[in-house]
Amino acid sequence: MNPAAAERSSPAGENAPAPATIAIVVSYNSAPHLGPCLASLEAQHGVSPCIYLIDNASSDKSVELVRREFPRVRVLENARNVGFARANNQVLEQETTEFYALVNPDAVVHPDAMRTCVDYLKRDPKAGVAATRLVFPDGTLQRSCHSFLGLRNLLGETLGIHRLIPGLRSFASFHLPWFDYDRAGEVDWIVGAFLVIRGEVVRTVGGFDPEFFMYGEEMDWCRRIHRAGWKVVYLPAPPVMHVGGASSAPVAGPMFVENLKGRVRFLQKHRGPFVAAAARGVIALSVLLRYAWREARALGLSLVGRRAEASLRTEQIMFRSAIRWVLLGLPLSPQGTDGL
Repeated sequence: MNPAAAERSSPAGENAPAPATIAIVVSYNSAPHLGPCLASLEAQHGVSPCIYLIDNASSDKSVELVRREFPRVRVLENARNVGFARANNQVLEQETTEFYALVNPDAVVHPDAMRTCVDYLKRDPKAGVAATRLVFPDGTLQRSCHSFLGLRNLLGETLGIHRLIPGLRSFASFHLPWFDYDRAGEVDWIVGAFLVIRGEVVRTVGGFDPEFFMYGEEMDWCRRIHRAGWKVVYLPAPPVMHVGGASSAPVAGPMFVENLKGRVRFLQKHRGPFVAAAARGVIALSVLLRYAWREARALGLSLVGRRAEASLRTEQIMFRSAIRWVLLGLPLSPQGTDGL
């Protein structure tokens, strides 16, 4: 076990059989959301998952809340924030099971969602990963299915071509604007807010690449899963409610930079050094243009005596962090980013 991890809150006996399904929740200052999330996992129909909470050095009394209100949840405490990939690996690489469910702490899982995914994986031996529809708290669709990143769809995504001309599929494919979320289908990769993975897949391809601190790790994982011969499958129901960005909102700037780093890491790993170098140029140009636009908007509002709205102020924080990263040369610094 990772030396940064501490004790489990309710360890199983050494001779206890391996659970058929393990649910893993990685948390960082997610106390307001953990109650509904864990309650939904304990209320699953047809599946009784062994639930692990991996806490990445939260300061909001998350661990105390879980130990008090959810005594059956096994808690691993990390002395520092080791990131999403490494935290999940503390269970993926140490605990054997037939199926793993990865669940974000700001997700509320429908009572039938886990069973639906497990049943599908049991029916289709070629399927390695299954996930159901994600929705926002108001019930609207949260687009979760994507194509693997390449230079053209990176250009389309970073410069907004996918919004302006969604019909240009080679530029808009990262977000798959034409994907039908009302039908089951195979996709390249799915956002990791709720994923169910076959244990055999983990034993074959391993866990997440720990070089990804946060963002990009599920895209890389699904790429390796595809290469090993398994499918990644989207299922249209039942829905899983996902707030999105709940724990990263207070550190929006560093998290936005980690998102950009994840793109560069993926391209460097899977598309080669030339594509990665070109991508750095595309990202740098995009950050510069988007930073300048947001600063100009805020300045214009201030000149007419108006305060920038909260969303614009958050975007300014994000792009100020990103422009500093660009001016430093877009380094792919080690995990443990300041402020995380």
